[in-house]
Amino acid sequence: MGKMPVPFALRHGRHIFVYSNLRTNQVIYSLTRDMNNNAALRQLPYLGKKTVPAALRKDLWQPLATISFPDPPQGLTAFRKLREYRKLHELSYPLDDIKDKNGKLLGKKQRGKKLMDQKANSIADIAAVLQSREKGNVVGEAGETAVKDASPRDKLAIVEEEAVETRRRIGAFRDEHQRDKVKISWADILDAEYAETWPESVVHDGMRLEKGRTVAPVPKNSPEEIEAMRQAHLKMYPPKRVKVAQAM
Repeated sequence: MGKMPVPFALRHGRHIFVYSNLRTNQVIYSLTRDMNNNAALRQLPYLGKKTVPAALRKDLWQPLATISFPDPPQGLTAFRKLREYRKLHELSYPLDDIKDKNGKLLGKKQRGKKLMDQKANSIADIAAVLQSREKGNVVGEAGETAVKDASPRDKLAIVEEEAVETRRRIGAFRDEHQRDKVKISWADILDAEYAETWPESVVHDGMRLEKGRTVAPVPKNSPEEIEAMRQAHLKMYPPKRVKVAQAM
C-alpha cells in the first residue's frame, strides 16, 4: 500500500520559508517552498526607483531559513506578525536610520538601499515572534505545608512526597513542551547571531542546500508528526468499505 497523501489544509502554515536577496538583503516570507511571483512582489514596498522589480528573479534569491511549527495555526499567526513587523521596519523607521555619520539625510538611492537591507531585522523579528509564543515556567510549586507540629519523621516524609510530586510535574511539563518545539533550519547557522536571545523552545539546525539550488529543501517531519497527520487524514477521509457479495 502506497503512502497516504496528507491534505494541504493539514500542513498549510506548519512551515514558513524565509528567502533573502543576494544583492539587497531584502527578505520574503513564504508559506510554500516555491515563491509565488505576485505574492512575493506584494511584500516588497516601493522605496525609490528600482527598489521593486517588475518580476521576481529567483536566481537572485536564496533560502535564509525554514521555520517549522508544531501545528499550522501557530505558523499562520507567526507569518502574519512577521509581515507586520517587516512592514514597520520599512515604512515606519526612526529618522536617524536614514542619516549619515554627519547627521545629514541620505540621498534617495542610498536611503532605498539601506531600507531594503532587512536581513538582520527579520532575524530579530523571528526571535521576538517566537518569544511571544513561549509559555511560562512551571507554575504550582510545592505549597506551604503545616508541619510545625509534626514530628521530624513526619516532616521528612512530607518533604519527600512533595519532592516526588514536584519531579513528576516537571517531567510532565518537559514532555508536554518537548512536543511544542519550534525548529529553525538555517542556510547559514551563524545568521542566528543577529538576534540577541532565542526562546528555549527553539531548536536550531543547519539546512542542506544543493549547489546552485534556489529553493528550500523539503522539511523533514518526525515519525510522530507523520503518524498524527495520517490519523487526521483518516478522520477527515475515512476509507470506504466495500461490501462483498456473498456467493449463493
